[in-house]
Amino acid sequence: MSEFTASAHEALLHEALFEEGVAKQKTAEKKPMSNQIMSFLLTCLGWSPLVLSSLAVKNQRAMVTGAAGAALLSFCLSGIYYKMGGTKVWPKIMDISFLSTFGILTILAWSLPADTLRNIIPFLDVFIFGGFALSIGVAWACFKLRFMEQFMLDDVSDVELSHPTTQHLILKGTQMYLIGFTLMAVIAAVNGALSITGNNTNTLRIILIVVEYSILGIMMTISFWLYPAYITSEKGMKMISEKYSDECAAWEAANPDHEWSKL
Repeated sequence: MSEFTASAHEALLHEALFEEGVAKQKTAEKKPMSNQIMSFLLTCLGWSPLVLSSLAVKNQRAMVTGAAGAALLSFCLSGIYYKMGGTKVWPKIMDISFLSTFGILTILAWSLPADTLRNIIPFLDVFIFGGFALSIGVAWACFKLRFMEQFMLDDVSDVELSHPTTQHLILKGTQMYLIGFTLMAVIAAVNGALSITGNNTNTLRIILIVVEYSILGIMMTISFWLYPAYITSEKGMKMISEKYSDECAAWEAANPDHEWSKL
């Protein structure tokens, strides 16, 4: 098997992790305008349920209903985008998680007394991020669908997706988000429990929220920057070549004409 060079790893990771480059720009330019508009809308709508649920509004029923509506709209537009050929996979794990979570919360919001609802709202992030963790775990365990793979499907070919380095990034990224969302749900549960028992303070509540959402920022930083940087380093390349030597040799043998096999 040919040894991996730094340029080989960089080429692989640039494709797999959405880094901007000439190849990506050319691909984007070839997309129809309708696909580009839809992609922009979905990018804006993707996290909108979470944003809406974070708004400090008095009408909590309206808040969760609005978030559920945004989740439903994102889900439907994602399906249309799939039919247009703009994406290779639908429905996505995140869309299903948002839709099911806020759908359940909306039903509870309109069926439970206001006093009971006020005791549930402090645990809102438990539902959201616990739902994420549950969705990622179920999709992985039951359907062999890995969370990070859905972020890469539209940016690499099926052959490139099967490369051992890409598979390694998908595996580690999925594991990290599963653990991270679980930790976020646990922190949110502590914050909620302190709030409804009257043992929380405004300062402590803010600190816990900052810690909770810092985990999300850390996960995204690691998965899209720090870990790719490690993989392209000398130490990371050595790890890949040693850990996946047989897999890389098999991939190159199966795809001898692919540019990655020639690097």
